[in-house]
Amino acid sequence: MKKICLMLVMCLFAAAAVAQQSLGDVARANRSKKPASSSEVKLDDDNMPRSSTPSAAEPDADKKKADDKKADDKDADAKDGAASKKDTAKDAADAQKQKNEELKKQIAEQTKEIATLQRELDIAQREAKLRAAAYYGDAGTMLRDQAKYAEDTRKQQAEIDTKKQGLDAAQQKLTDLQEQARKAGLPQ
Repeated sequence: MKKICLMLVMCLFAAAAVAQQSLGDVARANRSKKPASSSEVKLDDDNMPRSSTPSAAEPDADKKKADDKKADDKDADAKDGAASKKDTAKDAADAQKQKNEELKKQIAEQTKEIATLQRELDIAQREAKLRAAAYYGDAGTMLRDQAKYAEDTRKQQAEIDTKKQGLDAAQQKLTDLQEQARKAGLPQ
């Protein structure tokens, strides 16, 4: 009787497993039910218009440019003044670009310094743990060199604390540099 009941339950489970749809079939059915909406326009940085004026105002802008050209031809002195302003603007742009590159260089150097300090701190902590494991693993050493071990441990802990302070200072400096870069308009 138990065998028949067990066989019946197993047959029911097998039938339920076979009758279920696979996840792929369900996904295909949902995709086919969803209407295709091609009327939506998705805007992102790649397909945004770059001109600052609308396209309907372009003929007026062309007329204005032609009038500006005539006025510039008549007034050559104004043209020389504009050239000097352009040179000044180029110099300012070059100076800003140089400043941005310098900030990027400082950030990269500071990141490298932080990585080095972090590595040194990790090594010092690992050595302290190994030394403690070796000390506590040998009962004879524990009895013979208690004072020396305590002194060495204090020195190692002082070294670790100094490295932690140096790492914290370097991370603060990096944060300050990143804040300067953000204020200068550099991307992160």
